[in-house]
Amino acid sequence: MRNRETRVRGIAARAGGWSARHRWAAVGIWVLFVVLATGLGSAAGRVDVKDSDQMGGETHTAARIVEEAGIDEPASESVLVQAKSGDLKATDAEFRAAVDAVVTAVEGTGKVTGVTSPYDAKTISKDGRSALVQFDMRGEADTAGERVEPVLKAVEGVQEEHGSLRIEEIGGASMMKTFDDAFGDDFKKAEYSAVPVALGILLVAFGALVAALVPVALAITAIIATMGLMGLVSHFQPMSETANSVMLLVGLAVGVDYCLFYLRREREERAAGRDAQTALRIAAATSGREIVVSGVTVCVAMAGMLFTGIAEFEAMGLASLMVVAVAMVGSVTVLPALLSLLGERVEKGRVPFLRRRRPSGSASEGSRFWTAVLKRVLAKPLLAAVVAVGALLAVAAPALGMKTQNLTLDQEFGDSLPIVQTYNRVNEAFPGGSDPAEVVVRADDINAPEVRAALADFRERAISSGASRGPVDVTTHDEQNVALVYVPLVGGSDQDKAGESLDKLRDEVRPATLGKVDGVEAPITGQVAGNKDFNDQLVGSVLPVFAFVVVFAFL
Repeated sequence: MRNRETRVRGIAARAGGWSARHRWAAVGIWVLFVVLATGLGSAAGRVDVKDSDQMGGETHTAARIVEEAGIDEPASESVLVQAKSGDLKATDAEFRAAVDAVVTAVEGTGKVTGVTSPYDAKTISKDGRSALVQFDMRGEADTAGERVEPVLKAVEGVQEEHGSLRIEEIGGASMMKTFDDAFGDDFKKAEYSAVPVALGILLVAFGALVAALVPVALAITAIIATMGLMGLVSHFQPMSETANSVMLLVGLAVGVDYCLFYLRREREERAAGRDAQTALRIAAATSGREIVVSGVTVCVAMAGMLFTGIAEFEAMGLASLMVVAVAMVGSVTVLPALLSLLGERVEKGRVPFLRRRRPSGSASEGSRFWTAVLKRVLAKPLLAAVVAVGALLAVAAPALGMKTQNLTLDQEFGDSLPIVQTYNRVNEAFPGGSDPAEVVVRADDINAPEVRAALADFRERAISSGASRGPVDVTTHDEQNVALVYVPLVGGSDQDKAGESLDKLRDEVRPATLGKVDGVEAPITGQVAGNKDFNDQLVGSVLPVFAFVVVFAFL
């Protein structure tokens, strides 16, 4: 009769019961799975998301054209030379001497190429107080931040010699270095500190070292296995460093959380006087089921990100889905085996000054507060449902007005970094110069007369339409039949105004110029364009994502 009372049903209960009876087999299978996943993932290697797949719309098309053409765009840098007072102008001898000194200094580092004087490129502000010396970093753009320091020091040296002028460098490489110096280690610190913090919390919760180590160990092995699986899956759905970091933090959170459910219920049942095997079976039937339901629900929610059409979101969603699934499986299989093996030894390593908490009544006795809440909810379920739904809608309402975009430098860091002030000065003197729109023009023959005439017309109309104040620069790659047109947008760091300028380029200037030439593609990309394309993609994916999650979560 007693066997019938303790018999449990359900996948989680059967898995937990089998693991408790075949303890070493369950542990061995888990270890083998982790080793195989890690080994196969390492052998397969990981494929990361390409730049051309990061966004949708014209941004995607432009990146794909550049990628197919094999064009490696260098990291561009600019040195702002600006008079501190209104008396000094770019035409004055002192100003010219400073510009010449900058040109000589950066060329002397051997780290740059294509140094252009503002007097040749006409990069002088309307008020005549500011000028830009422009150049490109040698080598790959992705690693330019590692090579820019000699150039920055050379510019600082020129600044020391010309106190009446501001001489400051800004660009992709210098921003990369500044970001890495200021915040580069923060993400790694967050990842490394997550395990000690989780362990500390569990020590307080359980008061025993072994009981605290079990959830952490299981979470870490789930993360290691998922990293291997990510390598395999990346050949079908490319991954990214961001997805890797999100997976690590999500995996640690759910891995510890699921184990905490199981372990706490098992301890409560043993504290209530039940033998170890019965306590495990009850934990498997109750907490194990909760873990499966919770895990499947989270997996469905993460799977919804696969419908966004944004590669970064798809990578994060799939990585999170996998680590939650692995942690869920581990919690209902290998965890019961470990608890069965440890028995009372799970209480080893008692922490002084932390008393072991024992329930004063039955194992099912809960918090007085939540018991009182539950009684009132059950007494008036309709009213409780209305209040709950109303509260959720009130909390969710601000999401309807949510504005998403890639943050500009000043929005992301405020005034905490000196380079932000340089960024603002450049935008004030040359609106849009820090984040120009980039028109990627591909033609059958980029040097054909009609194409060259359309490019010239585009440059003129970009300024005459009010979308840009110039200068509009064109870089032609003859072998690839591609031209890159850089258009500083009126509005600068003001994303709304810059967005209006972008619309003029896309909807008015381009159709009247490049759009009239057969066989010419001219997608417009850049930070402002990326924001627009990202938002359009995000808004378009809300309905399918929402529908998928709601439908499958309730199946």
